Amino acid sequence: MKKLIVTIVILSFIGIIAFAGYRFLAIHTKDAVVDPQTYLGNRGNPASIYAAASTGVVYSPLNVDIVSMNSLMLIDVADDPEYLTIELQTFDDSRGQGARVLLYHHQGPADSYYTDKAFEIRESENSQSIIDPDIQYHFAVTATGLNASLSMHDRNGKPIEFRVNETRRKKWSRGFLAPIGAGDAVTFDYFPFLHMKNMNFVLRSGTEISVKIDGQKRTPKKLPVPVDGELVYLTRYTAAPIIACWNRPHQGVLPPLTPQQSTIEDGQTRYELVDNAGHYEIKKMVGFNDRHSVTFEFSPPLPDTVALKEEVVVDGRFCAGADDVAGIVAGTYRLARRGNVIDLEISPQEGWQPIPGKSWVKKWRWQGSVTVAPDNAVTMDSAWIRVQ
Repeated sequence: MKKLIVTIVILSFIGIIAFAGYRFLAIHTKDAVVDPQTYLGNRGNPASIYAAASTGVVYSPLNVDIVSMNSLMLIDVADDPEYLTIELQTFDDSRGQGARVLLYHHQGPADSYYTDKAFEIRESENSQSIIDPDIQYHFAVTATGLNASLSMHDRNGKPIEFRVNETRRKKWSRGFLAPIGAGDAVTFDYFPFLHMKNMNFVLRSGTEISVKIDGQKRTPKKLPVPVDGELVYLTRYTAAPIIACWNRPHQGVLPPLTPQQSTIEDGQTRYELVDNAGHYEIKKMVGFNDRHSVTFEFSPPLPDTVALKEEVVVDGRFCAGADDVAGIVAGTYRLARRGNVIDLEISPQEGWQPIPGKSWVKKWRWQGSVTVAPDNAVTMDSAWIRVQ
């Protein structure tokens, strides 16, 4: 009996360790972090926050645009002295067909290569790119997984090659928010709301994978823990990336927008409004292109900024989603009026992390100041800052 009890205790202890390892060490991808209805609630603004009647127009302090991109993959290498990661992006739209390759160094900014300048993506004013029409690439997602290849030369003439062919994929991920905004290899002057829809990690089992840099075979990195129950390489891909650039810096005039009943269409941005005692407030902002959309919802709705009373402070929450996935990024916002200046702040707080730890989105904060001049002209200065 004593031996049986000891055996049961040992097995129970092993079970607890196994469960803890599965729960805290294994990676379980998920496409959302909050339930929007629970996180946002259903709050509104009292009409008493306003000092004057509405002018009938809306001044939006926000902006968003979606960059067209067909597919994306990254492959990490374990033993190259210069490069850490190779990223391939492909395009097929009104600009034609083309590709962009990012080569990430162990330290410092990544190098950007394009098959044509038409596909250049400017993360910030300081970003640089190299045009190389000789880049050879292939990207396809088949019924059994990824089939992709790359052949090119870097700026020093060093050949860069990889080939990946998955043959046994049966399960497909739902995707997740790319944590590219966590580091400094690629810098952004906007918030990189990059939802990697249906992104998968390449399986170790049944996959042919090779990397060569400067003619030398390199070892593709492996993740030391399972992802969604599978052993994988630190190579990931998606055939449906949603690349949204949220709140690019603004300096100068803030143009008025005229509502059409309860909505505003401004290029490829749509605002959904609520009427609060004659004041139009922004409940949702939707950016879209011909393939995807991103949605930002606010609770309470963003108020009629320029009509706020002196010393009024409005605190709220926001939640962002992409296509049919809601709750990908969430956080708080604040508006405060002091004289003819309205200060605004947005603080992302929630974003998926592959392992427990502080979310990278918390390091981002958007700050803006809207100024109403004596002649009622409205201007704004705004930018994202990184906080420690």
